[in-house]
Amino acid sequence: MAERLIALVPILHGNKQYRPGEALPTDPAYVSVWIQAGSAVWENEGDSGKREDQKKATPKARSKTAPAGAVGIAQPATGGAEVDQVGKVPSKKARGAAEEKIRRPAKSRA
Repeated sequence: MAERLIALVPILHGNKQYRPGEALPTDPAYVSVWIQAGSAVWENEGDSGKREDQKKATPKARSKTAPAGAVGIAQPATGGAEVDQVGKVPSKKARGAAEEKIRRPAKSRA
């Protein structure tokens, strides 16, 4: 039986997008890399309906910054009993910012 290389994830190769489940070209430069990365598997032609999806655990992203409004110590800390907010910009009203009216230039009739 002939073996086919089947994509497990979307793969762009040679200006063609291969979807999961489609047969990939057997380019020797890429076959071993796709298999090592878990992006493709070899499959016998008769096993096309019996193949189990082998899902590789994907890494989860972790935030490197404080979430907006997280409680913490701000530098420099304000004097008082209030808890400082880290990573959250106070509202315009709390900062005392004045509302600015937007003035647009008149349209020319040229």
